[in-house]
This record gives sequence, structure tokens and C-alpha cells, in this order.
Amino acid sequence: MTFEDEWAGLRADAVTRTRLDGTGGTGGGPDLSSSAAKKRSAVSALEQRIEPDSQAAGRVADETSEAAARGFQDWATGAGINEALKGWRESVKALQARLFAEKAALSGTNRLFLGADSGLAGQFPLLKPGGNGPLNADPPFPSRVSGY
Repeated sequence: MTFEDEWAGLRADAVTRTRLDGTGGTGGGPDLSSSAAKKRSAVSALEQRIEPDSQAAGRVADETSEAAARGFQDWATGAGINEALKGWRESVKALQARLFAEKAALSGTNRLFLGADSGLAGQFPLLKPGGNGPLNADPPFPSRVSGY
């Protein structure tokens, strides 16, 4: 399986799991759950397989193209190969930057969710220990009726 095939499969799988229109997930509803283990697995795959494999593929194409350009150096074909090689190197560099950004985004998602969860928890005093809520014996919303 090539990198492109694997990447396309992973992207297609991610799209079907995160549909917001109610067609993905379990039970027919949207599935917006987050799995720290799956994110760690994806980061690991990026670090251990995808990034090194794409670097190796880029080097192989560089070496092969450079050899071909040397073989055709006196011809217009050699200049064309060198020009194509410049574009290839730019593409490999862009891919590496994209993979790094994807890895950083996946790694930062847990921190984002934890921060969001903490922020939301702060907006619900009824659930805080020591607050006027179910974690205390105090009624959450005292009314005039309760005083009679």
C-alpha cells in the first residue's frame, strides 16, 4: 500500500466518523466524541511511519532524478529534469510541513478539550463541590415556597 492510498483511506475514515449532519457515528446521530488513545495512535503513526516513509520516498526520487539529470546534462531533458526536481523538492517540503502541522494539531487536541471542559465546568456552579447544587444538601434554587 502506498502512502497516498493509506492517507486517503485514513482521511475518508475520519470524514465518515465525524459527520455533523447526523449520518455518521452510532445510532444515526452525530459522533463528536474524542478518543485520546486514537489521537496518540495517529501521532505515533505520523512519527514512526508516515513522516519517515515520506522523507525516504522524497530522497529516493531526488537521487533517481539527480542521476537522470546528470545523464542528460548536455540535453534539454537534463534541464527539464532539474526543473521538475525543484518542484518535487518544494512538494516534499510542503508535505513534511503539513504532516508536522497535523501531528502538532493532534497532540494539542487533548489540551484543547481539557481546557474547554474545565472552562465549561466553571460555568456550572450547581455541579461544583461547595456550591449550591446536587453535591451539597442545599437546594439549588431557593424559592419563597420553601420557606413556609
